[in-house]
Amino acid sequence: MELAYAAVQQVCGPIVTHLDRLPDPQKNALQVALGLQEGATPDRLLVNLAVLTLLGEAGAERPTLCIIDDAQWVDRASLQALTFAARRLLADPTAMVFATRTPEGPQELKGLPELHLGRLAHTHASALLSDVMPGQWDDTVRETILAEADGNPLALLEFGRAMAPAAWAGGYGLAPAATSVAKRIEGEYGQRLGELPPPTRTLLLLAAAEPTGDPAWLWTAATRLGLDSDAVVPAERSGLITVESRLRFRHPLVRSAVYRHASLPERRQVHAALADAITGPAGEEHRAWHRAHSTSAPDETVAVDLMESAERARRRGGAAAAAAFLAYAVELTPDPVRRAERALEAALSKLDAGDPEGATRLLVAVAGTEDELLSARVDLMKAKIAFAAQRGRDAPPLLLAAAEKLCPLDPTLARETYLDALMAAMIVGRLFADEWSSAAAIASAARRAPPPSGRATAADLLLEGIVVRFTEGHAAAAPVLQQAIGQYLRDDEAGVADPRSHDITLRVLLDLFEQDTYSSLNARQLELLRAAGELTVLPAALTTYAGVCVTSGNFAEAADLLEQSDAISIATGAPPHRSIQTYLAACRGQEALGRELARDTIADATARGEGSEIAVVLFSLAILHNGLGQYDEALTACTSATEYEDVGMYGHVLNEMVEAAVRSGDRSTAEAAAAQVIERAEATRTATALGYAARARALTATGPAAENEYDAAIREFERSPLAVMAARTHLVFGEWLRRENRRADARNELRVAYERFLHMGADGFAERAHRELRAAGETFPKERGNATTVSLTKQESYIARLAGDGYSNSEIASHLFISPRTVEWHLGRIFAKLGVTSRRELRRLRE
Repeated sequence: MELAYAAVQQVCGPIVTHLDRLPDPQKNALQVALGLQEGATPDRLLVNLAVLTLLGEAGAERPTLCIIDDAQWVDRASLQALTFAARRLLADPTAMVFATRTPEGPQELKGLPELHLGRLAHTHASALLSDVMPGQWDDTVRETILAEADGNPLALLEFGRAMAPAAWAGGYGLAPAATSVAKRIEGEYGQRLGELPPPTRTLLLLAAAEPTGDPAWLWTAATRLGLDSDAVVPAERSGLITVESRLRFRHPLVRSAVYRHASLPERRQVHAALADAITGPAGEEHRAWHRAHSTSAPDETVAVDLMESAERARRRGGAAAAAAFLAYAVELTPDPVRRAERALEAALSKLDAGDPEGATRLLVAVAGTEDELLSARVDLMKAKIAFAAQRGRDAPPLLLAAAEKLCPLDPTLARETYLDALMAAMIVGRLFADEWSSAAAIASAARRAPPPSGRATAADLLLEGIVVRFTEGHAAAAPVLQQAIGQYLRDDEAGVADPRSHDITLRVLLDLFEQDTYSSLNARQLELLRAAGELTVLPAALTTYAGVCVTSGNFAEAADLLEQSDAISIATGAPPHRSIQTYLAACRGQEALGRELARDTIADATARGEGSEIAVVLFSLAILHNGLGQYDEALTACTSATEYEDVGMYGHVLNEMVEAAVRSGDRSTAEAAAAQVIERAEATRTATALGYAARARALTATGPAAENEYDAAIREFERSPLAVMAARTHLVFGEWLRRENRRADARNELRVAYERFLHMGADGFAERAHRELRAAGETFPKERGNATTVSLTKQESYIARLAGDGYSNSEIASHLFISPRTVEWHLGRIFAKLGVTSRRELRRLRE
């Protein structure tokens, strides 16, 4: 029974007194998740962080051990929260142990330290058998029992209890079994159950059917079935259960045996009794679940209860629980059309819960429907499942087919699906499977999209503009895309922008060289996500804004943002995208790291089918090699990047190509790239575009014309966010002046470039400027060093910066998704490494 955070509720029960010590966002999220208060759907990572902090607080009071047995049966939301905590209780006196029956275990346990418990050795098994079955045994019989148990300690412990002494017949009663030991034990339990009186078996079936073990529910249901408290006595005497504050089975296999050996009518009878016995708002989901299991035929009333329970589960953040309720509602819906509608909703919920296979299975309920719209929506869902399972080559053609099928049935949904198909195709980029699934082919097909039903929305204009962009080119598309951006910004300001358009809008802004709007929109998006606590979608926003910071020369902040993004990605198990890390390494001039990141990122992106990531990496490699003076390699990277016209990156790669080609002596390539840059700049007229165009003209010109263009490029870049490019333009201008034998003028430009590169930490470009300064006659370039963080790890450096800026341990813990005690432990190491004793000294070191 998938109930969200059911296991977290059990874990938190003994330590709930520490709840008030949690930061308010964490406390509120956990209380909503556990149903202790009403509220908006809590962010999953806030709940996870609350569990981590709560366990840390318990450990601070006294050493704490948290054991999660049979982890394969724990609800998914709880298992994610508990494993999140387990990975982060580094310095806390708290230990967590997960036991799972199957060797592979749940996916959430992957990466945790493992201890595989194999079979007992013969000597140890024999010793255990002597303890549980004392007395004289024939050696042959003894060996038969040991062979039957096959080193399974559970079998050795339970065989004696699961069979009456007479049944052993001195050991000869143990017949060879064709089934597993666990099923054999369960079968023996079933035989013992058959010896119990019918009222006792019914009481045990009630207990087996209700997983919470709530004694009030159990005994109320028992009373409704005419059972009294004496019914429990035979089962207790048999050793199958214990009764203290609540009834407990001696082993999960007993419960399984009780439920399996009951007939279907018997199960329905106890579920009906439990449904009638459970009262109050806290039991609504349990009541709906039991009512559903007591129903022998489709029932709309019960299906509606399940739908409502799914919504309650979703509000608490239980996506998997919501999907389970919806899936059962599908089974109990009598009307075929309504059943198909609910199946689609359940499939989407399964997809949200990270279960694409479950989503696919639910679509069977819609198969064969004569409703064309439902059939088209099924195709759309299949395409979304393919996109979610692997954001790769399969999704664009599936989305296109769904869009075309939807055209006569739901024009608005068809247009949305065409835009989704184009977005998917842009993500796939150069890695499209065949010419019919390329972005250009899908754009051509999207020309057949029905017109907007009313006034064109931002999404309508984006669809039109992207179609023109791929079919007629950048210049023709620019006016339409600029209009789309204007409408999107108005919608965003009014708070009605479609969030699905955010990603495609950012690509368009890059394509139009609208760097100011790109930067401000990213900053706004990040601020909104932080304020809302929507941590599950925060990594992408952090990574994108880190790219903005790199472009503006704020490398330290970019590194911090990437650190946060990595922490969240690791917490959720999502694969982090490394392309911006490559971009940062390139601008810093870190050759070995840049090459390694580029190689790994291209391999990962190729495997996932995300060609747009490869475009960013190739652009980054061009910057790296241009900065290090490796112009032939820079030109190779640009040539590879421009083999496919990636929306967003193509124009920026052309800018790098001009410099690489000029310095490699490939004049014709440089002039061709410059012509394209100038054409695109004329279409958009932004500061970035005009700066690129002037720079391209300067690099390919000679004499006074070149000097005028360098001056113009610097003026444009100074009013744009491209701080790194502004410094680089001072550098190439200085290099040109030195080659014109104007050494004094050259030193002026090179000093500006050198000092800016030093301030940013752009080591590769700084070294290039350093060499040029010396060649121009400079004798006193200031060497720099940074001894304060050289011995610190990435995480320690980040903690040191935050601590120096005045953040508390709890605030730092929230940033990095670790416990406050772990932050304290890291600070102790940081102080020792740097030879300081306070946060104030950390701040001074940074200054």
